Amino acid sequence: RADLAMFAGDPVRSCRAWLTVAEARLGAGQPPHSPAVEAAVDRAHHQWGRVRDPGPARELGAALAALRGRVPGSREGALDHVRREMNRLRAQV
Repeated sequence: RADLAMFAGDPVRSCRAWLTVAEARLGAGQPPHSPAVEAAVDRAHHQWGRVRDPGPARELGAALAALRGRVPGSREGALDHVRREMNRLRAQV
């Protein structure tokens, strides 16, 4: 579903789906550093960066920041990137 949403040009739905996949994998006991969990969070992060509407971007960004706190991923600074963007989005209110 996440990839279908991405191909349909719907980054909100794609990001939300990848967040759900990551949470489900963590809930099933997969460790935060597992490649499947990291990949789901990385894909959610990528799709979140394509969300242009500030409302959904703030909503998804909060969920992504919480998830990035548990799954920092292999890219250094991913959580900091989410935090910076969230600060920018908050300033738009």
